Amino acid sequence: MISFQIQFNLIKLDSLGNPIYGDDGKTIDADNQADLESWITSTFLFGCIIGAAIFSVVCDRLGRKRSIIISGVLFAIGGLVQCTVSSLGPFLVGRVISGLAIGTASMVVPIYIAETAPAATRGALTTVYQLMITMGIFIATAINSIIMKTIDDLNFTQWRLALGMQIVPSILLVLLVSFIPESPRWLAEKDRHEQAIQVISKLRGLDVNHSEVVAEMKEIQDSVDFDKSLGDSTWGEMFRGSIGKRTLIAIVNQSFQQLTGINVILYYSKDIFNAMGFASADTKIAFPLANTFINMISTFPGMWSVDRFGRKTLLFWGALGMAIGHAGVFTFFQLSKSNQPLAWGAIISVYVFLISYAMTWGPVVWSYQAEIFPLRVRSKGTGIGTVANWVWNTIIAYAFPQVFSALNKGPSVYWIFFSFCALMFVWAGTMIKETKGLTLEQIGEVFGEEKRDQETGAAKN
Repeated sequence: MISFQIQFNLIKLDSLGNPIYGDDGKTIDADNQADLESWITSTFLFGCIIGAAIFSVVCDRLGRKRSIIISGVLFAIGGLVQCTVSSLGPFLVGRVISGLAIGTASMVVPIYIAETAPAATRGALTTVYQLMITMGIFIATAINSIIMKTIDDLNFTQWRLALGMQIVPSILLVLLVSFIPESPRWLAEKDRHEQAIQVISKLRGLDVNHSEVVAEMKEIQDSVDFDKSLGDSTWGEMFRGSIGKRTLIAIVNQSFQQLTGINVILYYSKDIFNAMGFASADTKIAFPLANTFINMISTFPGMWSVDRFGRKTLLFWGALGMAIGHAGVFTFFQLSKSNQPLAWGAIISVYVFLISYAMTWGPVVWSYQAEIFPLRVRSKGTGIGTVANWVWNTIIAYAFPQVFSALNKGPSVYWIFFSFCALMFVWAGTMIKETKGLTLEQIGEVFGEEKRDQETGAAKN
């Protein structure tokens, strides 16, 4: 539910009718449609970047729970503005507000899950975030398809209804999150020890005096005490020493996740499949629905395997699978020019890519980022990585249409993504450190932090 709200902003407005009047009251003509879509996309993504950046600081002050609630409120406001206005300026304000909400949620939610999940199942639980995203993509695509098929576009009803639908999960988010506990690690960091141990007891289903609850609270408190002995975190610290290595990994992982080409496959599949010679009806509804459905169901094997095979293994083999998928699209795209039925090989290759992505780089990047930073810098580190994700999302959203057109909508663009996936294969094999089965407090040792004494919590020399 937390991540489901994101996907109602993936509506292709060109397929739902021209929604906006200019500030002069005149309908924006086709010649300016590209500029309109650029503004609609850029303002939303700009809001995402700003939201992630702001709440990388605010999240430590307000807490994880209240930050998520704020994101839900902002998203409802943004959706309400977008579906009720009729001029460009206010509509873009609504887009920015929604972007602020999504940037906040995408930064805070993985942290909350990582800080409340037990070590043995933390990977699977944090990938639920990605599962909800893929589920939201599929449901939003299905709803948009139904709207396009069943509702006449008088008074631009299609796009208003589609954008208005995002208010529903936003309200549910605010209501449901109101009943969940705050992160015990954040509570401990704020010296609210009694509340922290009560939350751990509730989350684990054990008595507050149970040895496992006591041991977990002690490990958390030792880590908090050690972090406090180092003083307040600084932004400069994020780029030095062991923390700097983790910041680099978070930035590169999030950048590579966007450079896989996933958003190109999901957002521009209609143009890609049209170029292969498929019928317009199939490329507009059938294939996008199939893409999003496969993207959703393929996340389940990733949830099962992340705590069994580990983060490094999934990222390593997932990069190889995506590279094979891109190579297949290129090859069959070329062959289909002389034998159109071979274009189905390109469709299958797209599914190979989607399965590989949804099982690995889709969920694992968010899971890994949320667990590698120590508590005192976790919000800052996660914020930096999330900003990198949205920055690359913005760059690709702008660059791909121009690059695709410059290449005459040919298959060469897939070699660009193939190259990035090949780099990801090498990166995962050489730079990613395994964190499977470790507590958040133990992960620091994997990245070179000194091991803390079990009795005192002080660092051993």
